Amino acid sequence: MFRPSILAVEKGLTPYPQGSMRELWTISFPLMISLMSVSLMIFLDRIFLSRYSLEALNASGNGGVVVQLLQFWIIATVSIAEVFVGRFNGAGKKDKLGQPVWQMIWLSIASVLWFVPLGLWAGPYIFHHQGYADLEIQFFSYLMYFGPFTALSAALSAFYIGRGKVKFVTCIMALSNLINILLDLILIFGVDPWIPSYGIGGAALATGVAQTSQAVIFFIAFIRKKNRDLNGTGRWQYNKHLFMKSLSIGIPNAIAHTLELLAWVLIFHLMTQLGSDYITVVTISQSIFFLFTFMTEGVSKGATAIAANFIGSKQHDLIWKLLWSGLKLYLLAFTLLGLILVGYPEPLISLFLAKGESLSPGTIQTLHSACFWVWLFFLFDGFNWFFIGLLTAAGDTKFIMKVGGAGPWLVALLPIYIFVFHMGAPADITWMLIAFYGIASTCIYFYRFRSERWKEAVV
Repeated sequence: MFRPSILAVEKGLTPYPQGSMRELWTISFPLMISLMSVSLMIFLDRIFLSRYSLEALNASGNGGVVVQLLQFWIIATVSIAEVFVGRFNGAGKKDKLGQPVWQMIWLSIASVLWFVPLGLWAGPYIFHHQGYADLEIQFFSYLMYFGPFTALSAALSAFYIGRGKVKFVTCIMALSNLINILLDLILIFGVDPWIPSYGIGGAALATGVAQTSQAVIFFIAFIRKKNRDLNGTGRWQYNKHLFMKSLSIGIPNAIAHTLELLAWVLIFHLMTQLGSDYITVVTISQSIFFLFTFMTEGVSKGATAIAANFIGSKQHDLIWKLLWSGLKLYLLAFTLLGLILVGYPEPLISLFLAKGESLSPGTIQTLHSACFWVWLFFLFDGFNWFFIGLLTAAGDTKFIMKVGGAGPWLVALLPIYIFVFHMGAPADITWMLIAFYGIASTCIYFYRFRSERWKEAVV
């Protein structure tokens, strides 16, 4: 049986005590900044589009969530390379770090066969809203064409995240965000008389070009000579065992998140049938929630990287320490976020209103209530993502698939369909029911973690 070297066991990813809040923060903070740039990219797209027209804003909300649904399965699958990189790194098998990444690079390239046909032909079959359909189809199609580059970027970033080398990822994400902002301003509104206004299509093109720039820079750095010599990034050959092992862990995770996103799509679809006030409340509150998801996802990915290294070096007891560090970190973030979402949400809400535009007092009041439930959901969604990060590092993704796949449908979508769609409850009740779903999921994931089945994971 392979035993990790003493160096692999003793040397952590940071100078701080292993499994401590400081180690988790050191790994997660750059990832938060990276993911914040992604959240900010979506958020700013919608801010710019709200200045263009409210129709474009609402179309981007509905079209964007369908794009996420159809992209997320491949992103969640290829990101699983992070787990294998982390395990190999923890076990001291540095020369194998490039292999799992290459397997997911090949999958990303093959995803052209998925994204391009959908971009060309699927839009008219998905979007039917009388006022927004053309805008939704345009936004959807452009983003789908760039889908393979989004997947490629996720696969390549796993090489750095799994080793705890996250600052480089942060820098590249920040650069791509600057590209997106610049192109948003140019392509959405145009530059008279040289560049016409492309509206919602311009927002999609700006995001696609920014995501492509990420993938190109990551790949150039990945195959440089130092990485080829030390970390095996030149080992590009297809490895059937490693490829299938990656899929066996990655696909259940992808199915879970895809089904959850599908539930979001259906919730949006229901809201579009209830009138513009409903879709406006849900779109604005969802956009605010997306703005802060960089915290939960960043800590989750940091936990996966650290836990995978612990599993590779057989330091299972440190995973419990890592859990408590993560929960304390979320509680601190939750308290600070409450000052914004509960104490004074008006500045965030006003960002979505064009100059001279206003919402009715009833809609404003509903948005205030929705912000409270978004705040509560943020805490428990953070707990959920942290447990998912730890269980993913252990390869326990089939359980994640069961909970994450069924939970949103039974505990969120079904009650929303009954109480909001059929019984006419206000739009903020949508977020109240989603918050209850977050609480239920947290209890289930914690019960699974306590079973310590993650100790069975092997390198």
